Amino acid sequence: MYTHEILDNGLDVILINRDSMMSASVLFCVKAGSSKEAKENAGLSHLIEHVSFRATKRKNTFEIKQPIEEVGGVLNAFTSKNFTVFFAKIPSLKVNETLEIMSEILYEPLFKEEDIEKEKGIILEEISSYEDDPINIVFENLYTNVYDDNFSRPIMGYKDTVMNIKKSTIEEFHYKYYQPENTVVIISGKFDEDSVLKQLNKIKSIETLNSFKNNITSPSIVDKEIFIKKYKNDLASNYLVQGFKAPSKLDEYYYSTLVLNTFLGSGMSSLLFSRIREEEGLAYEVTSDYETYPKAGLLLFYAATTDKNLENLLRKIQEVVDDLKNNKEIEKWFNYGKNRLIGKLTLEVENNLSMALNILDLYVNYGKIMTIEEFIKNIEKVELYNVIEAASNIFSNNKYVSILSPNNQ
Repeated sequence: MYTHEILDNGLDVILINRDSMMSASVLFCVKAGSSKEAKENAGLSHLIEHVSFRATKRKNTFEIKQPIEEVGGVLNAFTSKNFTVFFAKIPSLKVNETLEIMSEILYEPLFKEEDIEKEKGIILEEISSYEDDPINIVFENLYTNVYDDNFSRPIMGYKDTVMNIKKSTIEEFHYKYYQPENTVVIISGKFDEDSVLKQLNKIKSIETLNSFKNNITSPSIVDKEIFIKKYKNDLASNYLVQGFKAPSKLDEYYYSTLVLNTFLGSGMSSLLFSRIREEEGLAYEVTSDYETYPKAGLLLFYAATTDKNLENLLRKIQEVVDDLKNNKEIEKWFNYGKNRLIGKLTLEVENNLSMALNILDLYVNYGKIMTIEEFIKNIEKVELYNVIEAASNIFSNNKYVSILSPNNQ
């Protein structure tokens, strides 16, 4: 089912052939994201992602998108702290044509000045919308105070840094990182394996960078209590994020924390939703999230509430944390977290793109292919006492709090 090859040009290729499908997903992951940028060029990776779709040496923007979209397919990309990922979902008959288009987007973009300026304008609009979004603001306020500089900056950058990025800076960054040797390709679905490998082998490598491979990195996390409260006009609610240092993706408690996070804040049957929304009526929405890197992690709670309920919300969250830290009620929620997590993973593998993204995440962090089946087996091995230990360790760490409140003055 899985084929893994390092091609002569340096491309790291994982093929997941699924003959029962009528479609396929193609994913090109360049191991470079916002954490690799200089501070004065914040937003550079995201800008490259945008401009790459404008034109290649042989195709204009219509010729890039139309062949995929006219058959109902999707062509898109996203930038993260460590990666820039280009992906497509297409009918199986379009796999080879899609590979041709995507390889040109990645390795042969035309960074024309007029295209760069157009995309800068689009990104400035995107930044403006994020600057007005209270959920984004409250999270960014936390990251700014908890992560080191390279990871605390927003992926889109800042308006002034984006506006001042030069074409030469774009070309230098692209030349350094956008090489086959620094790219993982994953194809999941129905396709002809020999034909795909033959086509990928045709992608040229730049000899001067033949040995270059970028390593993914992890943020440094502050080791002190953090409490930030800021205000914004035109808000009706208070927005809260509370975090704790948590196990990294390579830590022995990683799988236990996945189970913990799932029963805490995944679904309307979760602990936080049940206690804070259903029983107390203190928030309309309350969730948890587990952000992980190879050497760092954060467990985060998010909620929004009124001025009247803010203090009670903080108190109730602390009660939940204290109960878990003191081994109360975990047993009641353990099976829900474990079963829901396994079930969600099982459902995700029905989707080729989700399958490819999951395999990518496991591969870049563990340095080897780990199948979803293997991943699920690791979750199945988690015992109640593992989750109890994980919760006790996490909630004994420093607390990081970010609040965004209405400016009622």
